[in-house]
Amino acid sequence: MASKKALSYLGGLEKQGIILGLERVREFLAILGNPEKKFKSVHIAGTNGKGSTAAMLSSVLQKAGFKTGLYTSPHLVEFNERIQINGEKISDSELDALALRLRRLKEESKIQLTYFEFTTALAFEYFASKEVDFAVIETGMGGRLDATNVLLPEVTAITNIAVEHSEYLGDSIEKIAAEKAGIIKQGVSFVTTEQNPVVIGLFKKVCSEKQSKFVHISKQFAGPVPFPGKHQRMNAALAFETAAQLGIGGQIIANGISSAKWPARFETVHENPRVVLDVAHNPAGARALAETIKSELKAEKVFLVLGVADGKDIDGISSALALLASKVFVASPKFRGMPAEQALDSVKKFNSNAVAFKSVAFAIEKAIEEAGRESVVVVCGSHFTVGEAVLNLR
Repeated sequence: MASKKALSYLGGLEKQGIILGLERVREFLAILGNPEKKFKSVHIAGTNGKGSTAAMLSSVLQKAGFKTGLYTSPHLVEFNERIQINGEKISDSELDALALRLRRLKEESKIQLTYFEFTTALAFEYFASKEVDFAVIETGMGGRLDATNVLLPEVTAITNIAVEHSEYLGDSIEKIAAEKAGIIKQGVSFVTTEQNPVVIGLFKKVCSEKQSKFVHISKQFAGPVPFPGKHQRMNAALAFETAAQLGIGGQIIANGISSAKWPARFETVHENPRVVLDVAHNPAGARALAETIKSELKAEKVFLVLGVADGKDIDGISSALALLASKVFVASPKFRGMPAEQALDSVKKFNSNAVAFKSVAFAIEKAIEEAGRESVVVVCGSHFTVGEAVLNLR
């Protein structure tokens, strides 16, 4: 686990909640000497698939010989996962020292940073201090007012758009797409796998206004992809074209994609019975997971362990997944978890064979016990649920 010193301070910041905007983080980065300007970057936004795309692109850049930073969120088990260089997580000692130094500067400057603003500044400072050549940066939420949008990247990319975080980004696809399109920069190439004609039109308009090259991808990547599912082939296609815009050769890109590693993307972590982890946590992600279950687990009986975060569209998630399961084990993750009984009410609309459990660990234990050797246990619904599963299945 990450250092308790750093986590204690970051936990305090997290209680402040989400406040979108760029003024505070820009002011703080200026105090640090603008570390975000000391390395090249690629900026990735979208509703689902950002992390997988970023991981594949990071692997490609490493294969091309670049020292590569990777900044993603949220983490599964420890905060250090969010900040990596060439696949190595920031160490506890480095995280401690950097968090302490930035905390002192923050307090001296009296700038009221949010959790994500502080951690973004920390990541940028770390990458600059380690003299990375490139950093692949995933947005936290939205795009236009996301703390990461202080970058002037080499390429920008958006995976797809679905309704999410409506209280912050808007209550329609068009409004959310406009917020995410805020990462498109003047004269910087933009790549997307979005398939909604209305959203594509919006992206084209923004690119035209900013004189940015617009690249649309409609076909899946045909080469080897390390993560199962059609949606991952689209993520791989996005990573491929983004890398191509950077001038990297096709064979290097293909090698980088095939060797990428990223946990909990339909990842098997246990055998007899097989246990699969997936971070699908919204209706669009649940539908993608459902398609992967159908294609990858054709003959197997599925026992679903489902734990979602409070405030998520549980009906949308349940409607996509519950019907595929022989039984659903509903649980509440420890962090930001929707109460299991509340989630159970939704799940039972689509599968009457569902039971609620107070903990993710107990739900997994019971699912494995009932599954036996002939069935598959799929754990999903939240990064926090999957994180607990990782800890309990080690």
